[in-house]
Amino acid sequence: MTVERYGAWPSPLTPADAVAGAPRFGDVSIVDGPDGPVVRWTEGRPAEGGRSALVEWRSGTRTDLAARANVRTRMNEYGGGSFWVVPDGAAGGQVVLVDDADARPYLVGDGLVPLAPEPPSPRAWRYAAGSSGPDGAWSVVERERHCDESGGGFPEAVNDLCVLDHTAGRVLELLAPGDAGTGDFVAAPAVSPDGTRLAWLRWDHPDMPWDAAELWSARLEVADGSARVVDPVCVAGGRHDGRATSACLPSFGPDGTLWFCDDRDGSGGGTWRLRNELGAVVDVPGEVGEPRWVSGGSRYGFLADGRVALAALQDGFHTVWIWDPATGRADQVPDLRYVELLVADGSSVVVVGGGPDRTTSVLLVDPTTLEVADLRPSAPVLDPASVSLPRHVTFPTAPTPADATDEPVAHALVYPPQLDGVAGPADSAPPLVVRIHGGPTASARPELSTSVQFWTTRGFAVADVNYRGSTGYGRDFRDALRGQWGVADVADCLAVAGYLAGGGLVDGERCVIRGGSAGGFTALASLCSGDVMAGACVLYAVTDLLTLDDGTHKFESRYNDGLVGPRPDSDDLYRERSPLTHAAQISVPVLVLQGTDDLVVPLEQADALVATLREQGTLYDYLVFEGEGHGFRQAAHLVTALESELAFYQQVLDLG
Repeated sequence: MTVERYGAWPSPLTPADAVAGAPRFGDVSIVDGPDGPVVRWTEGRPAEGGRSALVEWRSGTRTDLAARANVRTRMNEYGGGSFWVVPDGAAGGQVVLVDDADARPYLVGDGLVPLAPEPPSPRAWRYAAGSSGPDGAWSVVERERHCDESGGGFPEAVNDLCVLDHTAGRVLELLAPGDAGTGDFVAAPAVSPDGTRLAWLRWDHPDMPWDAAELWSARLEVADGSARVVDPVCVAGGRHDGRATSACLPSFGPDGTLWFCDDRDGSGGGTWRLRNELGAVVDVPGEVGEPRWVSGGSRYGFLADGRVALAALQDGFHTVWIWDPATGRADQVPDLRYVELLVADGSSVVVVGGGPDRTTSVLLVDPTTLEVADLRPSAPVLDPASVSLPRHVTFPTAPTPADATDEPVAHALVYPPQLDGVAGPADSAPPLVVRIHGGPTASARPELSTSVQFWTTRGFAVADVNYRGSTGYGRDFRDALRGQWGVADVADCLAVAGYLAGGGLVDGERCVIRGGSAGGFTALASLCSGDVMAGACVLYAVTDLLTLDDGTHKFESRYNDGLVGPRPDSDDLYRERSPLTHAAQISVPVLVLQGTDDLVVPLEQADALVATLREQGTLYDYLVFEGEGHGFRQAAHLVTALESELAFYQQVLDLG
């Protein structure tokens, strides 16, 4: 065993290795045919300029479909729902995809056949998350329009549902603003197997979908070049008797029964449980639902024999279950502890996921034997002996007025330093990287991530924090951030460093913090709130809440009403919570990484922070990546960002 200084271990992971070994997936589908399942998915290709490729797996062979298309949507700026499959009488069905070049939907055949008119300007009209009729002649889709036919801009984007006529290549109006079941947002269309019913979600400002989204259902009539809904009714969710309930993930079972998740009951003040309109509730530990940040998505699916496959999140880790409604028995699929997506059809289940010791991939699950096959195998990123495995840690934190208890706690996945054959000096403890997920309504990803192992193989400890507001711990924990953004999350990130240092697990004098978007806001606010951290790396970070609130996109334009408070009455609070207001108190170095084309957190947010740091003489480095948006996609930029972060920590922590 070689003894090396913590933070300077000879890791086998270079920045290029870390970027290449971190595949990212978008959407997934499965069609069970006579020759076996046909699985399709989208995957990011950093080496192809960040293109999102559509891949098909059939009979053991992987094929790229629509090789020149960038299969991606920008629905609500976060995307999702980039392709769907429609029946065509042949095994495997036919694909409809959305090309990022113009945001139009295309039917994939010998070429790409457009199913909607060309917008007045690229991406001015956006489509996503289609659900098709039984004969494959039409789909109901989400639509987001930023202008009218003449190009005249709307005061705010218009979100609605419409029908794509696959035969005529035209759009049929379905739900117009003001109709029953509409609102500021309508989303997640689901068509019943016989094509006679439609379910969807709706919610209004200032709610986010995980606050009080309603589930609606209606009869659906599509014929003779027209479409309409009949007798729409609210099935679940919304605000009733002073209580908010959030519904999500509507889908019809093979028999036409409507299924969904909502958080009306369960532990932790209400958990997202899977249930149906007939009253059945699937009882498995954890939350099946999820915050609806992107279009599309699925956490459960139906098998031909009546069983239901589903994924749940509890105590920082995911589980996959096969549930039998006839007996109530639920069998757990072993070795899967992280799930992004789960879909099922016939006798097959597909999961996009993995675990702390398994790189995220596209996995085919046999629901009878519970065996798992990797459809996109890749070379191991690390020798298993060098992989750091996390443990879930719960720690005390400072109370706020939004807590449901007087003794609040927060959570983290903690990764110790790990490199086969190397140990740190017995008289020292490792430096700590505190990672903050975005959202802030999201959660840490318990996957084998090169972005974590890059640090642990160098002798760092990593704490991936599930601060108050994170998903997976019930409604009370999620709501504990309401009105407390910049307070509760900051307290939790500082508390985890103190908790681990107090236990001798990390060096309390060598802690750094890093986060992107909302996580960048929390990282900067942590620097303004004390001297715990020795430095911070922030990516496309929120720095000024008032400026952000004035200029952000529709989906998040009222998000801060819940996180901070309604304006203009809370304007002073927005200023007080903004890291830019207190930037003069930042006395440690900051690395700022930003894309030029970010529409969620614009470049001006980073520019303003850097100008203030420069004026007061605070050490900083600032890298701007041309053509990148909210989240970097191009391989060269990802490598440069990671190289810069490593060099920054080496300097800040005096690692040589």
